[in-house]
Amino acid sequence: MSDKEIIMDALETEKNMAVNMTYALNEASHEKLYNELFNMFEEISEEAKNLYAIAYNLNYYTLEAEKKNKITKSINKLNQELQTFYSNKEGE
Repeated sequence: MSDKEIIMDALETEKNMAVNMTYALNEASHEKLYNELFNMFEEISEEAKNLYAIAYNLNYYTLEAEKKNKITKSINKLNQELQTFYSNKEGE
């Protein structure tokens, strides 16, 4: 495996662990267990963030500037969806 494959695999693993930890947190029925899982979740999330930073610094991830027009369209679409959602909630 190349360095890139190793880092990307580790990052994917950390991201999946973070997602799975949210399920565990939702199911935790005891406060002490919840707190322990939450501490683990924070560590996993921090490691995922660190791995992303490494991958980004090695140019394994790139960010592309988006056109303002596309961002504005996305914001407008989200606002419409939120208005519809809240209108439906008020009608219940």
